[in-house]
Amino acid sequence: MRYRILRHRRALPEFLQLPPPIRATYELAIRRMPLTPFASGPGSTVVQLSPPSGVVAPIWSTKVGGYRMFVVVDGDAVKIGAFGARAGFYRKLSRAKELARAGRTPRGVR
Repeated sequence: MRYRILRHRRALPEFLQLPPPIRATYELAIRRMPLTPFASGPGSTVVQLSPPSGVVAPIWSTKVGGYRMFVVVDGDAVKIGAFGARAGFYRKLSRAKELARAGRTPRGVR
């Protein structure tokens, strides 16, 4: 199966604020996502997270050093929710509710 890659509107500015070496590692991980969204790769580790209350779609985190990215897998789409330093990052999981609305692409996701 080939997955479509979508992102939350806040994810791009967060991505651009990452240090260049971290951003380069995430670029590689994102390029692999259409075919292998759940696979760890060079410099990155992928783990499944417990979803917040009310979210039934699987949520995965990609770790690169002290930084994190989370994605929601919804049907044939992998939706990038957020990027950031580990400290305080998991508060951004509240975006998962927006991303996990089945049947349509939620507002703010491109």
